[in-house]
Amino acid sequence: MASELKVGIQLYSVRDFTGDDTFKDILSQLAEFGFEGVEFAWKYGGMSPDELAAFLQSIGLSCCGLHVQLAELQDPNHLVYEYALACKSPFITTSLCGRTDEWGELVPQVGEAAAIAAGKGLQFTYHNHWHEFEKSEGVYLQDILRDQSDPEVVNFELDLGWIKKGGEEPMAYWQTYAGRVPQIHLRDFSVEQDSVCDVGVGFIDMKAVAAQARELGTQWLIYEQDTYPISAMASAGACIERVREAGVL
Repeated sequence: MASELKVGIQLYSVRDFTGDDTFKDILSQLAEFGFEGVEFAWKYGGMSPDELAAFLQSIGLSCCGLHVQLAELQDPNHLVYEYALACKSPFITTSLCGRTDEWGELVPQVGEAAAIAAGKGLQFTYHNHWHEFEKSEGVYLQDILRDQSDPEVVNFELDLGWIKKGGEEPMAYWQTYAGRVPQIHLRDFSVEQDSVCDVGVGFIDMKAVAAQARELGTQWLIYEQDTYPISAMASAGACIERVREAGVL
């Protein structure tokens, strides 16, 4: 089913500028660039949930997700839920980076945390890195989570760049998760240099990504980048230009 696409940014991409003293200015600049939403990563600008929600509304940005720790999700009274609900986030997300040796124990814990989130009206998504493309008995850890979790409560925020680094072709791999990927992370990756790069410089074909996102029901394309050829804001601006060229905005 075709879906309407929106474009957001994971704030970890501009993490050096999200201190309490610069937080509002940076979010305002991102809104001016043309991003429609922001995905939070542990920082909220020193604002309360209601203050943050009001600020987002004042600059015309939506909240397209919160990335939090698994332990926070497991606590139904944790403040992350107040932020998510106040900001009207559709999604709340975690990852298990660096914990692959605990996978058998963690998969059921993820399901339990996702059920808590669902009980609050939030859709849980799991964000992959490349570590999940290690195998256990011939099966990717990522796929074990997919196959052993309830599709009603566990969905995925697939990161295209980390899928590429993990050794799979991102577009084809994404299709194997059809119907369970409301968010995609736009992280481009240069295989030749074995490094993250600006969107459009590596393997990402933005028009193809947008077309497949609509076909598979993905709602948000969320830019994330860890390293930059010039600066974090320059790379964020470059991403928006690629998105515009593809006709998404």
